[in-house]
This record gives sequence, structure tokens and C-alpha cells, in this order.
Amino acid sequence: MPGPLPEILEQPVIPPPLHGVNPRTIMGRADWDRMRRAVCARHGYRCAACGVASRQALFFPRLEAHERFSVDYRALQMHLIGIEPLCHACHSFVHGGLMEVRIATRQMSRETAITILSHGVSVLSETRGKVPVVADKLCRALGIRHGLAVAPMPPRTPWKGWRMRWEGRDYASPYPSEADWRRAMRARSVSG
Repeated sequence: MPGPLPEILEQPVIPPPLHGVNPRTIMGRADWDRMRRAVCARHGYRCAACGVASRQALFFPRLEAHERFSVDYRALQMHLIGIEPLCHACHSFVHGGLMEVRIATRQMSRETAITILSHGVSVLSETRGKVPVVADKLCRALGIRHGLAVAPMPPRTPWKGWRMRWEGRDYASPYPSEADWRRAMRARSVSG
């Protein structure tokens, strides 16, 4: 059984052209749920980032499966490097951009966001990890001081050409342009 891997919380920002391009969407709900259960069992029903047992996890007594990627900004590619179980707090911390939207649309309270950010910073402080740039921005906005290094901002890249590579196949962006992506993100945030 693998031990806690706090560095999971340092995952780079998913490039906007590849939002919504992931194994979960490609596989479909039933296959994803089977994989999620297997991943949770392999990790002894503990969060892969902080090590908490699913029954003691903050917010919900269950684990969520998280796809971990490496991002190559020069080649405009994202590669799946693992799927790990995360507690809701660690998973929300990794997806800081989504958390930012949920706060702005009042789907998440300031108190919940502060709890999630404080948890993630605490986990990263054990290894002196780097706080993702979006999480750091939220920390500053909510008055959370952490003293850890902050990951660099990803470089600006062209919109077209991004691919997610998984199991020997490339998957392109579902959004032909940044304007299409912005419309989809607005619609998603309104629908909750």
C-alpha cells in the first residue's frame, strides 16, 4: 500500500483547452466507478495525499478518484501519470480554479474554502512543497498565510494544438476557441 504523497497537491494547472478532457469522461460513469473503487482499495481506503482514512475525512466520509497529470507546455500535451484516491479537502485544493468559481458563485462558503486551503497548506508544509498558484491566490484573498514557496505561473500557450495523451491515444480539446471555453465555463457555473 503506497504511503501519503503530499506532492499530489502540487499538480500543475490543467490547461484551459483541456478542461473536461479526462479518463473519467472518456470511460463513462460505470467504468470510472469500478476504477475508483479499485484505486481506493489499493491505497487502503486512505487519501493518497494526506493519509486520512476515508471514514475520518473532512466534509464527506468517502474518497474521490483524482487523475494526476504531467503537463508539457512546449509540446502542448498533458499525460496521465496516475489515478489516486483523495479526500474531498485534498481534491478541492488540487482543483483550486474550480474552488475559485464555486466561491464566486456562492456554491462554497468562505469558511469551507478556508478549511480546505488550510488543510492543503498543512499537508504541503510537511514536505515543504510548493503551493499551486491558484491556491496561493485564494489563500491571499482569504487571509491565509503559509510561508511556503509558490509554484510558478504556467506559460501562455496557443489555444489550438493541446492534447491529452492516455493509453496510447490523443484526445483534443472540446473547445475550438477560448471564447467557446468561456461560454461553457459560464454555463457550467450557472448550472452548478
